[in-house]
Amino acid sequence: MSFMKGNRAMSNNIVLKLSAEDQNKVKSHYASNKVERKAPGVVFAAKLPDAAITVYSSGKVMFQGDGASREASRFGTVVDKSSTNQNGATSIKTKGDKLPDNFQQMSVIGSDETGTGDYFGPVTVAAVYVPKDKIDLINELGAKDSKMLTDAKMMEIAPDIMNSCIH
Repeated sequence: MSFMKGNRAMSNNIVLKLSAEDQNKVKSHYASNKVERKAPGVVFAAKLPDAAITVYSSGKVMFQGDGASREASRFGTVVDKSSTNQNGATSIKTKGDKLPDNFQQMSVIGSDETGTGDYFGPVTVAAVYVPKDKIDLINELGAKDSKMLTDAKMMEIAPDIMNSCIH
């Protein structure tokens, strides 16, 4: 059995440290995709079909999801270790776990969480065991990281997942 978090094992998390001017470019570029995030330090957030973009008051901008590399490369050079490019943007970290070659044939436990994570603040965590014979069904339903799904889509697929898998 394998373990994966939020169906993101093949997704990327990329953090760029950007100047205030470049942060404003990010906000302007994704203005039509803006979403509300009330987590501490978040000053802007946007959601695309395959990527979530979060700007923090620290100047860091996190790109998450399958489209993270594409979107982050609009604002800085994406590398595997900390460096500074010619525009002054620092890529702090690229993260993406390499899955085993036969992952699609394995039973997995997936989890995801949402919430602000404040010291006694609200956090919701869900986990599900997906046996290998149900992986095609879960993929067909469109399950993925919650940042990549709308609330309506989550509500639509939840009953099928709950009826098909141990949670």
